[in-house]
Amino acid sequence: MTISKRMRGVVGLIGAGAVALSLAGCAGGSGSGDENADAGGSGDGLTTVGFVAVGPEGGWRNANEQAVKDAFTTEAGFDLKYAPAASPSDQKSQLDAFTTFVNDEVDVILLTATEASGWDSALELAKEAEIPVVLLDRGVDASDDLYVTRIAPDNKQVAASVGSWAVTAFPQGAKYFVLEGVPGLSVVNERNEGFDAEVGSASGFTKVGAQTANWKTDEGKSVIETVLKANNNDIQFIFAQNDEMGIGAAQAVSAAGLTPGTDVKIATIDGTKGALEALAAGQLSFVAQYNPFFGDTAVDAVQKALAGDTVEKEIIVKSATFDSPEAADKALADGLGF
Repeated sequence: MTISKRMRGVVGLIGAGAVALSLAGCAGGSGSGDENADAGGSGDGLTTVGFVAVGPEGGWRNANEQAVKDAFTTEAGFDLKYAPAASPSDQKSQLDAFTTFVNDEVDVILLTATEASGWDSALELAKEAEIPVVLLDRGVDASDDLYVTRIAPDNKQVAASVGSWAVTAFPQGAKYFVLEGVPGLSVVNERNEGFDAEVGSASGFTKVGAQTANWKTDEGKSVIETVLKANNNDIQFIFAQNDEMGIGAAQAVSAAGLTPGTDVKIATIDGTKGALEALAAGQLSFVAQYNPFFGDTAVDAVQKALAGDTVEKEIIVKSATFDSPEAADKALADGLGF
């Protein structure tokens, strides 16, 4: 990217005028721009944004990527190029899309990585081209001078809220099992670290084991069915790193003749509508929100980066927790589920 290209991005923002500025703080509109990774800079004064995304992966991912699309609209002064991975774990397709965006000289790249490692070369390529990169949700194992900022809820803090609740819910401790997401992701490691920081130092807690269920309901059910049989149903607590796996765990608990919420308590992370409904029905015991709605925050970061303003290296998105059927009912009434 040349100096003139960087200025073109700034001019694109200015050319959008008051409309772009007024919409920078809200996720208005529903347009997402061209639905592929073709095309370089926009010829109509819009700021071209390449979105290297994960694609369909569950309720949280769908809500998050839609929030980004809703924020980066043509009305707000953007031409968003959406490039989902071929599958939620296909890093090669993401690297290909990222390289295409660099070669097409987009103004900025948004990246939600399928894997934390393996991004150094691609990020260095973008830096050489002077294309700012903004990380959404997941972090990468690369020097932080290769990207502008990472925008996400604090995984460690959110998972720590689950651990803190568990210590209170089980004052004498408990035998517990952890359903993990896709191996190798920063989110999985961070959620383990935050949870372990609370439960690991508490007395009476025994970790029976941990296994991936790949964020999926059916796999969560299958894993917990096996775990319950292997332990003669002697499990008191299950921590599922996302809602879908937790709902699957509740199904397995019921199938084993146990009562979710009474015989086995289940805590999850995300805050989907399905999880809040399960909490309201007593199938889940605790739901920690991992707020997906930060498209407007991403717009603000992009505008600042293109204008040459300082952007915090890490932008934390605030999230909530729900610990009772009453709290779930209120959250649903307030429209917090997605």
